[in-house]
Amino acid sequence: MNFETLINQNDETIKLVIEYEFPDKRCVGGKYVPSTNSIFLFEHDIEIQCRQMFGSLEHLDSYRWIVFGHELGHALDPALSFLSKKLEETGDAYYLYKIEENAWNIAEDLLPFVERGIFQRVRQESLAVHTKKVQNIS
Repeated sequence: MNFETLINQNDETIKLVIEYEFPDKRCVGGKYVPSTNSIFLFEHDIEIQCRQMFGSLEHLDSYRWIVFGHELGHALDPALSFLSKKLEETGDAYYLYKIEENAWNIAEDLLPFVERGIFQRVRQESLAVHTKKVQNIS
């Protein structure tokens, strides 16, 4: 299994672009761009994030799949357009949380071959930031 195979099994119109690093100072492992239906993966940033989370590159293959799966989750989310519009209209952090949560739920179904403990750790860490924002507003 490779990234292209998983894309083609789900929606062959999605484009995959792999670059060395995110073209900004932020460390971004992946990004989905709805206007072009493209998933971008940033290899160097993925390595940095993996090292930060696990202290080494021992889980790099799993981590790369998880980042990819999360972005593919955004691409396959039928509610993304609606939630993005609501987020833009209201600025309510709840909608950003739902966008992220949906992508993680879809990714979990797409990646049964990734070790659950590693997946859940990355998911939990990623959602923690959004959970705090929603809790601070409530």
